[in-house]
Amino acid sequence: MNHQKNIAAFVLCLFASLPAVAQIDVLTGGYDNARSNADLSETILNPSSVESSFGRLFSLAVDGQVYAQPLYLRNVTIPNRGTHNVVFVATMHDSVYAFDADQPGVPLWSVSLGTPVPTTNYQSDIGPYTDINPENGILGTPVIDPSTGTLYAVAATYENGVYIYRLHALDVTSGQERFGAPSVITASVAGTGDSSDNGVVPFVAGQHLQRPALLLLNGVVYLAFGSHGDAPPYHGWIMSYNAYDVGRQIAVYNPTPNGEGGSFWQSGRGLTVDDQGNIIAVASNGATDFKTNFSDSVLKLRPADLSVLDWFAPYNVQDLNDSDEDLGAAGAVLLPGSGYFLTGGKEGKLYVIGQNSFGHEADDDAQISQTFVAANFGLFNFALWNRADGQILYTHGADEIVKSWKFTGSTFSTNPLAQSLDAFHVMFEGMTVSANGSDPKSGILWVTQPVSSRLPSDGHLVAYDSNTLAVLYDSLNNAADATGGFTKFANPTVANGKVYVATNSNTLMVYGLSSGTTGGITPSITAVVNAASYVGGAVAPGEIVALFGENLGPSSLAVSTFDVSNQLPNQLAGTQVTFNGIPAPLLYSMDTAVAAVVPYEVAGAQNVTIQLTANSQSSVPQILPLQDSLPGIFSADSSGSGPGAILNLYYSLNSSDNPAAAGSIVIIYGTGGGATPNARTGRLVTIADQTSATVSVTVNGQDAPVLYAGAAPGLVDGAMQLNVRLPQGATGDLPITVTVNGRTSLATVTVSAQ
Repeated sequence: MNHQKNIAAFVLCLFASLPAVAQIDVLTGGYDNARSNADLSETILNPSSVESSFGRLFSLAVDGQVYAQPLYLRNVTIPNRGTHNVVFVATMHDSVYAFDADQPGVPLWSVSLGTPVPTTNYQSDIGPYTDINPENGILGTPVIDPSTGTLYAVAATYENGVYIYRLHALDVTSGQERFGAPSVITASVAGTGDSSDNGVVPFVAGQHLQRPALLLLNGVVYLAFGSHGDAPPYHGWIMSYNAYDVGRQIAVYNPTPNGEGGSFWQSGRGLTVDDQGNIIAVASNGATDFKTNFSDSVLKLRPADLSVLDWFAPYNVQDLNDSDEDLGAAGAVLLPGSGYFLTGGKEGKLYVIGQNSFGHEADDDAQISQTFVAANFGLFNFALWNRADGQILYTHGADEIVKSWKFTGSTFSTNPLAQSLDAFHVMFEGMTVSANGSDPKSGILWVTQPVSSRLPSDGHLVAYDSNTLAVLYDSLNNAADATGGFTKFANPTVANGKVYVATNSNTLMVYGLSSGTTGGITPSITAVVNAASYVGGAVAPGEIVALFGENLGPSSLAVSTFDVSNQLPNQLAGTQVTFNGIPAPLLYSMDTAVAAVVPYEVAGAQNVTIQLTANSQSSVPQILPLQDSLPGIFSADSSGSGPGAILNLYYSLNSSDNPAAAGSIVIIYGTGGGATPNARTGRLVTIADQTSATVSVTVNGQDAPVLYAGAAPGLVDGAMQLNVRLPQGATGDLPITVTVNGRTSLATVTVSAQ
């Protein structure tokens, strides 16, 4: 009976976690290791609600300027303080704060990590260092490991005339150091370049800034460093440390060991991870010989030892160096699922490069997929909306308007998709796109801009319609919405209906919908997607779907239970959903998300009309095509990708740490498999009910025998269970797909095998 208890607990966690997709955690700079600057799980903020009722809600006081992007973590239990959604703020005064993300108040905790470096100590290539003033403390955005509840940050300190960088590992619930932290950061490489001594180039803390956001990858923390305003001598540096033993350095890379320069600064954008798990970094001005020195170059690095696997340099690389037009000004952004990534820099050119072949150098850059001028000068930041109908990139150059560009598979259209009406001078903006998945009506581009063309300057927050780039909101239009002092490259953090803006005014500004409203009392459906894969566009009979929008249900989550007849209710906390007029069983309901089962009775129709009623108010009907099946596989974290909601042979959860043996049987859970012979809308499945549909499964592209496919005992009818034997020789974290009657799930969920 123990295995039945395991399955029951697993199922409970699976469905209880579904509402979490309406929110996200922001764990790293740029939102993800693709560095997209995108929150694609935003269901509260949309163009309509922002245009009608958006403004500054409150501010949170800290002890220094904020250049690092605020990070956000849901449901953190603070000792003696309860459970909170938490926003983490790192300051240039070397402090880290944890605040309740949803209301004003004192910090839940705060820690000081030392004495910051006075910026009067620094020089630039044109004299005293004034780019950051008056101190340098925590500049690069920290990173959070949610699996251990640890925040990693790098702090610069000045102690008895000595410059020191330390890597810290802070418990997110208390700020206490963990895993042997802090660790003083030191490094050296063999070489004869600047600062070398007897064939060794040391890392000199006082010559470098830790600007790029930290990267966490497979239990390793990666740090990148550049210069102080190009003041020599300096190099670029990347170092990696064991996340669970912070004192243990794993690898070091310097792109100019026998030369000079090669900063990794990337305007604060972190190192990027490609589809194969390799690291992409972009070095700036300096020595270039393509043997040991790789300045103004794009580099693919092996994570284990930071060795160079591939590289690209523009044909005019020497001109870029001579004219201080760093290629490395913007870092790299992955174009997920395409096999490409992009980069750009001060010259204003956009480069699209294949992940599997960087192309090295050629006379005209024809070895890469595309290059074109996207700005007259200065590409320092990007935001990417990864939409199912084509990815959209947002850019801004000096004295220019904001532009969007459509990606068409391997290249961008060189005619802008949209352009803003007004230009602004300074190209050091923060930039974030928020949307509800691929819903084209949900997108907003958030840009922090300086008021003046000269820094320091006050800032303002602007919200653009992501399709037209028309201005929806500008904090300058209301004195009560003032943003405070502008900080360069500080991307606004959008999470769960709020926008968090870093300032140099020793405050974090928090914006959202005013008066606690969500845009009115009328329900509004913005997306209907498969509850496992989050793919939209059509539905299938019996499919468990998630509806996202506003005013869909109660302010607090309501979860349904089976009645005495083992049926789910068709109404929950004042919410009802109908498909072609047929009430649908509901799994949960809340203001921004509802989960429902598409009634089997709609079978045979060409389309379905979906309408939601909440508190006697009805949404505008949504019409979607009907298919016989639309399979999706549940992921363990309910994100639609990553480790699957898969049980091993003895009913333990499959994971990288608990892989299944090759050739053994695993149990996969999904939805969208269509009707089984004894299907009944909304019932609790108590016995196996095998489908008569044609079902196949692949693991890493290899056929995996299906022993059972059908209804899932212990779950609502519409959940799909597949008992599958893994192929012999399967090893690693492998993409798994399910095909039902010729329709195949996305290859975004993995199973771990050994």
